Amino acid sequence: MTPPLPFSERHSVLAFFIRITKILTGFTLVTMVLGTFGVLGGYFYFAYDLPNLRNLQDYRPPVVSEVFGDNNEKLGEFWIECRYLVPIKQIPANVKNAFIAAEDTRFFEHHGIDIWGIFRAIWEDIKTGHMAQGGSTITQQITRSILLSREKKLARKVREIILATRIERNLNKEQILELYLNQIYLGNRSYGIKAAARNYFHKSLDELNVAESAMIGGLAQAPGTDSPVANPTKSKARQRYVLERMYDQGFISKADYETALTQPLTIYTASIDKDFNNKYAPYYTEQIRRMLLEKYGDKVVYEGGLKIETTGNLHMNQVAQLAVRHGIEKLDHRQGYRGPTAHLTEAEIRPFLEKEHAEIMQAYAETTAVHIPPTPTEKAWKTGPSNLEEDKLYQAVVLGRAGSSFEVQVGHNKGPLKLSGGEGYVYSYGVSGAIQPNDVIYVFKGKDNDFILAQVPLVQAALVSADPTTGYVKTMIGGYDFMRSEFNRATQSLRQPGSSFKPFVYAAALDKGYTFSTVVSDSPVQYRVGLNEFWTPKNYGGKHAGNASFLENLTYSRNVPTVKVAHSIGLHYLTAFVRKMGITAPMGKYLSMALGANGMYLNELIHAYSAFPNHGILLPQTFILKVTDSSGKVLEEFAPPETAVSLEEAMTAIKEHPESLNEPLYDRNKPWIEADKLSLDPEELQVLYGAAIAKGYTITPQTAYLMVRMMRNVVEHGTGQRLLALKRPIAGKTGTTNDEIDTWFVGYTPNHIAAVWVGYDILKRLGPGEQGGRTAAPVVLEYMQDVLKDEPVVDFEPPPGFPIAKLTTTPGGSSVYWKGGTKADGSEMDGGDWGAPTRRVRDRGVNFFEDDLN
Repeated sequence: MTPPLPFSERHSVLAFFIRITKILTGFTLVTMVLGTFGVLGGYFYFAYDLPNLRNLQDYRPPVVSEVFGDNNEKLGEFWIECRYLVPIKQIPANVKNAFIAAEDTRFFEHHGIDIWGIFRAIWEDIKTGHMAQGGSTITQQITRSILLSREKKLARKVREIILATRIERNLNKEQILELYLNQIYLGNRSYGIKAAARNYFHKSLDELNVAESAMIGGLAQAPGTDSPVANPTKSKARQRYVLERMYDQGFISKADYETALTQPLTIYTASIDKDFNNKYAPYYTEQIRRMLLEKYGDKVVYEGGLKIETTGNLHMNQVAQLAVRHGIEKLDHRQGYRGPTAHLTEAEIRPFLEKEHAEIMQAYAETTAVHIPPTPTEKAWKTGPSNLEEDKLYQAVVLGRAGSSFEVQVGHNKGPLKLSGGEGYVYSYGVSGAIQPNDVIYVFKGKDNDFILAQVPLVQAALVSADPTTGYVKTMIGGYDFMRSEFNRATQSLRQPGSSFKPFVYAAALDKGYTFSTVVSDSPVQYRVGLNEFWTPKNYGGKHAGNASFLENLTYSRNVPTVKVAHSIGLHYLTAFVRKMGITAPMGKYLSMALGANGMYLNELIHAYSAFPNHGILLPQTFILKVTDSSGKVLEEFAPPETAVSLEEAMTAIKEHPESLNEPLYDRNKPWIEADKLSLDPEELQVLYGAAIAKGYTITPQTAYLMVRMMRNVVEHGTGQRLLALKRPIAGKTGTTNDEIDTWFVGYTPNHIAAVWVGYDILKRLGPGEQGGRTAAPVVLEYMQDVLKDEPVVDFEPPPGFPIAKLTTTPGGSSVYWKGGTKADGSEMDGGDWGAPTRRVRDRGVNFFEDDLN
């Protein structure tokens, strides 16, 4: 038996173990502290700049901004990422289950990181021999999609895990799933499931069947390569995998599974926002976009999920676009065929046709469904003749003569060329001799398996329409084809209005005392316009009518009497009158301004005219009624102007306030008086801005109605007679500039006003005989015939108390004049009392009309 150690030695060993224990304990504590600080430091290092996502309100992805018309029909949209947010409660179970089955079957069990899911994904990949399932949870996918990059680095993976656990801690599973399904990119320009349903299937979410839901659910892994648009075969295999997973998880029955596997799918290809808008009201929507960008900037407009309520009308815009196109094409036919666009060698023909065929196929795919599996028609279409659209220009190659015409080919389509008939080009233009085999020409698809000769018009046109009683702009067409030219000629093109400016001269003169029956001699006159320079205004056609009434001269749009009236009332006064009618374009104060020599914008011209049918009230030109952001916050809302006084009160304002000013009207125009350096005497200030013009009015109801009557005469007896085909009361004025460069027509009924400009983008003659009545007025007619066909016929009502019986037509039917009558006090009255609310015209200018040239 070994004797025990002496006490001293036992004490030494114990002390040694105590020291070792203390050292180890200290080391452990230090290591733990350092480790804790290291972990915390590492955590803060990787997590310090991670975004905060504590609730769904913190989730603000780019969302589509949508534009709606006056009856809540969609007009267009603006976006960089095509995404529509949808609450989880509105997402169908099949859609949710498809993604859960495909991406994260243990989604409701794990806490952001699924170890078992990783092993399962590896096993699935081994079994299938390819990447069938990813190991990342839906929560991890959110972190990559929303907050992090997809770079394959350890640091990124650590940050992903930290953020995934943070999201799981702050949001419940339903919120996480909602966030994921709204955020994920699914190809075909689709961000989120609602966009995918629309872009792939042209359906809402609740319209998707199981097969379609599974197809979308299978896109999460590789939306580019698995897309049914890019790879139908691969997308079908991916859909099968998702359906199997849905069946295995008990989300669908065996019958649902088997039905979905064989169910045909109709797939569409999505385009960018402007392509979408082009189908509806592109120029109108583009005007809205410009207005919003100027006010809110790119980020809010393209990412803010705005709901934009406008005054536009979808049907009216589409009718207006067709009317503009028809008017341009008819003019183009009158101008003649310009000839082929190119001539090919024999070696160039086949490559040209194949390229054309490929472009047709691409356009067809973007607008037409492709089926999975493909239909027999589609199988044939890929190698045989392509589908052509009517009313769309195609380039064709002339193959050779076919009797008296030619045979042409568009892509893989052959057919005879129709040279004449209807509104087409005729032999008198030399069409037949201008076309030779191997030429490249433009054609439309005919109705009898033939082609109609066409060309891209060089002429342009614009149309704007509005409701004068509200100021709401209904349509805006800025050109022949938005996809060829986004330039908006209604708002961006400053062109001379010609005779369509004359109503402002005559309205201004009425306010200075002219009457319908005032005689203004249509005889030659000459004006000094410089030190040794003279100007002689001329009528269209060079003839003179002699002494004629004020009304008759406007009816037949005579230039010389109009210049005499402008000279009589004064150019500073005329400029001030035009400014108060809402015209902001630069305004030179020279006599030819009376004939429309100053440039104007079409949208401003129609706005100024709108005061005439609206009893003298000029309302703001309104496009946008309300803008709401994605959270429901109202960013702006149209506030109607202060209500004008009643017509009854407006008619008596002249008697109640003979000397004072209409302060709001004057204040609104004072900046223009200063900017244009206008010299107006006190009497002219009273005429323009006096309190005889009632609150809320720009001109008196009397003047407005007299102008309506004068412009009705233009339609009934003058240059606007084409509008008689409308068969309802309508007033308007034509406009044609020198050498037929610009043509105009503005026409209005009591509740609708439309204006058209037709011309080249450069200063170039339209051709002999092309005038406002022939070139522009038919466009307004075609437009109004459609939009007013179901509207009741309404006549222009005179203001209360207006002695309409005193306006009569002469036996010759050529003009209307004021007969005269008796006022309430028994004294005689003439046109000056109703046509001029403030003062009679002074002696200056009246006698001048009888002067000869000097």
